Amino acid sequence: MVPPLLQTTPGSRGKRTRQWLAPLTALPALSGAQQAVLLKWLKSDAQERSWQSLLQAAGSNQLEVADTLVQALLLCGAVALKEELHHGQWRPWRVVWTDLEGVQALAGVPTRSQREADKANLDTDLQALAQAHSWLSVAAHSLLTDALPVSSKTARAELLQALVSWQQTQRQGLRQDFALAARGHTKAISSTEWDWLAATVALETLGIGRFEPLIWLAGSIALCSVAESNGLQASWAAWGFVGLPCRSLDAMQVVHAPKMYWLIENRASFERQSSRLPPGTCLVWLPGRPSLAWQQAMRCLLTQAPAPAEISCDPDPAGIQIALTAGALWDAAGLAWQAGHMAPSLWGAGTTLPLNDYDRRVLAELQATPGLPSDLATLRDYLISSETKAEQEGWL
Repeated sequence: MVPPLLQTTPGSRGKRTRQWLAPLTALPALSGAQQAVLLKWLKSDAQERSWQSLLQAAGSNQLEVADTLVQALLLCGAVALKEELHHGQWRPWRVVWTDLEGVQALAGVPTRSQREADKANLDTDLQALAQAHSWLSVAAHSLLTDALPVSSKTARAELLQALVSWQQTQRQGLRQDFALAARGHTKAISSTEWDWLAATVALETLGIGRFEPLIWLAGSIALCSVAESNGLQASWAAWGFVGLPCRSLDAMQVVHAPKMYWLIENRASFERQSSRLPPGTCLVWLPGRPSLAWQQAMRCLLTQAPAPAEISCDPDPAGIQIALTAGALWDAAGLAWQAGHMAPSLWGAGTTLPLNDYDRRVLAELQATPGLPSDLATLRDYLISSETKAEQEGWL
């Protein structure tokens, strides 16, 4: 007997539509297989689907499950079923959701409206995050512009929030330590996510190292272990350049102090200059935005072997910020420092790069920075007027 609420509407020859007249209030009790097929169907936001496409989504081994499922959905008011007469039998032709978002909500599937609201909220949160923490600007901007699913963007935004917490609590550790703090497991951050983080955030600056953080030295300085002050002394002048664990500087003492320090940001330039140093110069690799571990190692050297410094970074907005960060260590120790090999006269006529939006934001911050050293202020103004920047590897 046909249920009285099931209405059949004739269509063109050999076509009809069946629909339950009562409004949808709940989904019927479904088997596990039926629930799995329904979730596959609800991934699409199409209001109407061909029956063939739904069968393909269900899978060739779930055809009977799909048939019983669509009949159950029909009798609860979730779908209207368009049928066609084929060899004397009525068969499904097209399926129309009567309230797609209602069915998705009952099945626990995010609706288009929810996803759009989540995306708008996420965009607002990312913009606020970039404004509150300028060091996350590049990462936040990439999420705002990348064509990623909202779920992936949300997961990455949560990583950025975890970075803020890590930075505010001044934690130090390896990548596994951050993954454990952010997601509760040392392998919970995928390689793709790590690649994205490394490309958009200065992880080493935040004390998140891929390996043990090192400080790289060359030239006129010699150290020995405090516990073995009469033992072996290490002089880098004869070795080219050497990397030491940053934490080891606490247990070392300087037995031959330099007359000056020279900090170079570009690694290739550091290695090139390590073989050309004048006597009395200790060369130090300045690893981008230096981590807290690197800064503490440098403080150890300056405490035992105070000397002025020349700091050479890429002549770009970030390079000015990096020079200021490193120079602050000399300021705190009451020692002189100056920027070196960054003047526009060295690179302005060579190969340059155009400024991007991030560069312009940093320059705006530098314009509002009081007490900027005159040589860096001159560089800042040149970057603004020329709309260019460069990489020091080209000439140093």
